[in-house]
Amino acid sequence: MTFTAITDDILVFPGVGGYTFTASGNITKGQGVTFAGDNKVKVPNDTISRLIGIANSTVHDNDKVCIFGPGNIVNCNLSGSQSAGTKVGVISEGYLSNLAEYSASNQAIVVKGVNSTGKGRVLLLG
Repeated sequence: MTFTAITDDILVFPGVGGYTFTASGNITKGQGVTFAGDNKVKVPNDTISRLIGIANSTVHDNDKVCIFGPGNIVNCNLSGSQSAGTKVGVISEGYLSNLAEYSASNQAIVVKGVNSTGKGRVLLLG
């Protein structure tokens, strides 16, 4: 799977706003991220990480990055077929998916689904 960057704004409905962290590795706008240490976030390469939020910009390692977190409705890339109301979590390359093995990372609910891997919309949970 190759991640496709979201080129339009990711924030659809503002909740509590964004948070600034330091990137651990390169992050592409629209990717889901997880913690990578104190005040650092990264794109996971596993299926068990907990979703922190969605990156609002494309950055390189050690750059500052704004992450939209809980309470925000954002555009992001969904993996597979996802329908509205489905709980999703972050998987490899920052995609969000509902597969059962990812249940530890369920941190969002699909608001606008997709029929196959592509751009969708989620409500980020705490």
